[in-house]
Formats: sequence, C-alpha cells, structure tokens
Amino acid sequence: MKLRFLTIIAALMVLAPLEVGAQRGHIRPSHPHIGDRYTFFRGIGVTFGYVNSQYYTLDKATDDRISSDLMNGFTIGLTKDFALLPHALYFQTGLNYIYQNDSRNENIKIPLTDMSVRIVGDREEHHLGIPLRLKYDVHILDNIGLTFDAGPTLLMGLSSKYLYKTRLSEGMVTSVDYNLYNGKVKSNGNQSGDFNLEQWMDDKGMYPKGRLGRFDVMLGASVGAHFFHILEVRLGYDYGLLNRYRNDVADMYSMHRGQFTLSAGIRF
Repeated sequence: MKLRFLTIIAALMVLAPLEVGAQRGHIRPSHPHIGDRYTFFRGIGVTFGYVNSQYYTLDKATDDRISSDLMNGFTIGLTKDFALLPHALYFQTGLNYIYQNDSRNENIKIPLTDMSVRIVGDREEHHLGIPLRLKYDVHILDNIGLTFDAGPTLLMGLSSKYLYKTRLSEGMVTSVDYNLYNGKVKSNGNQSGDFNLEQWMDDKGMYPKGRLGRFDVMLGASVGAHFFHILEVRLGYDYGLLNRYRNDVADMYSMHRGQFTLSAGIRF
C-alpha cells in the first residue's frame, strides 16, 4: 500500500513542474472564452470513477470461448493534457490506480456427512495504468464542451489473487490464498479433514490454466463532456491486446481483458 501511494506522489511531483513551465511560457489567446478553455486543458486533473471488467479466454484448439465473472471496482488517478493544436487536439497522459473485486459466497454440503460449510471468497486485483491518448475537444457553449479520445493504456498488475476462507467449526477457520501471477498457494488451517478448501477450488476450476502475466496494453476510446472549465465526465471501453497467459499455456489458450470505465474529473 505504501508503494502505491509513493508512486502516485512521485507522479504528481513529475507533472507539477510541467504545469508550472506551461504556465510561464504560455501566451493566452485574446478571445476570453477560448482562453478559459485552454486554461482548463492546461491544468492537472484528478479523476475518479467506476470500473467494470471481464476476462475472455479462448481455447485455440476448439475455439471455445469462456467469459469470467464480472469484476467491479474503482479507479483514481492524475492526468495531464498537452496541447498539440491549441483549443482542439491534445495529448493526454498520467497515472491511474485501479482496484477491482469479485465476491462469491456459497453454502457447501460435505459429502457423506450431515455437515455444511459457508465459503466466503474474493478475487482481488490491483493495477497501475499509464494512458497515452489523443483527445479532441469540441466547443458547444461557453461553459460546455464535448471530448473524444482514443489510444493505448500501459497496464501493470500489482496484485491478482483468489482469497477464500471457510469456518469448519468453532475456532477452526481454513483459508486459501492463490497468487495468479506466480502460481503460489498459501493455505492456513486444516486442509485434510472432512472438507478440503484447496481441493474444492481445484474441482471448481477456479485456478487458471497457467500463470498470468502482469503487463498488458489496453487499446480503447471514450467520449466525455466538460462543464464550467473544471468538471469533466467520461465513459469509455478498453480491450487488452496482449495474451495474459504465459509460457507454454499461451500456445494453447489466450486470455484478454475488457474494461468499461465511467469517471469524473476535476481539473485545477
């Protein structure tokens, strides 16, 4: 957690001098409305919003396709726009943090017994993204404009895990932590009694075919609107170009990530 906050702070320290330099070297246009709009795009922006994603797996031998459960979460980040064509075309970059979670709760009856257990599970993912987008601005009214942007986002996975636990009896809690990046399993509690949580996850097909890669290149586009030269809202979709499977498994299967984002931003 400390590493994530330090990364965001470092990005702010990098972008802030660029902002100061742009202000010092900028000659504002004579038209007051255009000048205000250019100021809007010169500032550093803070964005936050809702993220919904899904993984799509393809069996290359049979062409069978499987879609994962939807994951929901949030994103927060910093952005910076650089004018390529003043008042019209901009290059946008920055740093975004993305958190997503998919929860699953089930009641499982233990075979050959009258016992049942409650299983509580989560899949959690943490990512950092660096957008490299071209943004086009269309002026509608003095205080309203539309924006269209497209381009890649470099995505780096910080963590991707399955976290499952169950209570077998009073004071006896069993848990399994599976890391999708390195394939390591951490088990706590009794895994060899009447109910084996790790074996249950394997029987359910919850473990992926192989280890997943941390990096991806998401290609996408979004449409948005800005109001009063300070508030911006945006809806977009991105699709991962890289196969997330690694090593020999990548020759048999491919996995790609699709992501919807609805966000709002404040530009200073």
